[in-house]
Amino acid sequence: MTYALLLALLLQGQQLFPDFLKSLERTPVRDRATLAATFLAGRRTPLVEQDSLLHFVWFGRADSVFVNGSLQKGWRSAERLHAIPCGDTAGSPRFFYRSYTVPPDSRLEYKFVVDGVYQLDPGNRRVTPPGDFQNSEAVMPGFHMSALSALREGIKRGTVDTLKFASRDPKIKPRSVTVYLPPGYGSLSNLPVVYVHDGESAFRYAAFANIIDNLIADNQLPPIIGVFVPPVDREREYIGLTTPEYIAAFCDELVPLIDSIYRTSPTPEHRGVMGISSGGHIALVMAVVRPDRFRRVAGQSSTISPILRSALAVRRQSSPLPPTMKVWIDCGLYDIKNDEYDFLAQNREFSEELARDGVAVNYREVHDGHDWASWRERTPEILRFFFSR
Repeated sequence: MTYALLLALLLQGQQLFPDFLKSLERTPVRDRATLAATFLAGRRTPLVEQDSLLHFVWFGRADSVFVNGSLQKGWRSAERLHAIPCGDTAGSPRFFYRSYTVPPDSRLEYKFVVDGVYQLDPGNRRVTPPGDFQNSEAVMPGFHMSALSALREGIKRGTVDTLKFASRDPKIKPRSVTVYLPPGYGSLSNLPVVYVHDGESAFRYAAFANIIDNLIADNQLPPIIGVFVPPVDREREYIGLTTPEYIAAFCDELVPLIDSIYRTSPTPEHRGVMGISSGGHIALVMAVVRPDRFRRVAGQSSTISPILRSALAVRRQSSPLPPTMKVWIDCGLYDIKNDEYDFLAQNREFSEELARDGVAVNYREVHDGHDWASWRERTPEILRFFFSR
């Protein structure tokens, strides 16, 4: 072992990542593998320094390593990691890295692409909470996950009911709807209702039952009913050819059906609708078109389409949105950005447009991406915004 390598090993525990890279590059190629392995021993990746420096690293035998995730325009543009050879023979390992500066409260999802194959970060024990995909999760020091989504012992819990909804319109296919009923439901009446698009996924991945139970137990929310409606043909219903029929079936058939079966409040100020991505789009369109049904609406990372803009233009020409309408919109700094959509810019612009019309808009930008784990963090705030005493 060379003197330079021995000195580097003695000092590596105190090294910042840029200093380690300099040491690695100055070390003879044949000795670099030992230095790299020793530096990474006991460290979790990605490496976080000075609250806002984020270093993705991968060490092993590979020709190429890319990172793809929230930072890469919402998984749209994988970026290559720099490679430092750590051996002078064929098949020797390489030390791969790429560094970023991000806000100190960021939460970011990612995967490595090693020789064309997607994989979790082997040095990161942290993976996303249950969702439609499992990814490695980079959490900066300023991010603090809400405890309200966790199952809590010692509190009263709501119950779950299901019903079959079949529209009179043959274009709208039948579906099973999940209904959350709060603790003590049998003795309650005139309950506020929140309708959730992408209902099956939202109920599972956004931990709605836990969140509502915990908010009620903490007296942050009155007892409410949750109606979770899954799509059957998501694109056509939420942002396509059958959107008008879907809105009519939802507002004129499903809502009256829920009101006839359950102990709901009949007033639109006690009725909310929400969704994510295209589900956020249909929620916003629904509230703009049918404020007689919904006066509380939330869109998270919503698709802002010509359909939505046209609906708002027609609303302006006919009658303004009622003064009791409350709108929540949030989007991630690292949301999807491509040739067709720039989610952050479009959500920001649409929120400003609503505000100019005098609508009460709560707009939020977060240092996160287009992910269930992000949307779940603000679900408690949305429900309080809708219904809190």
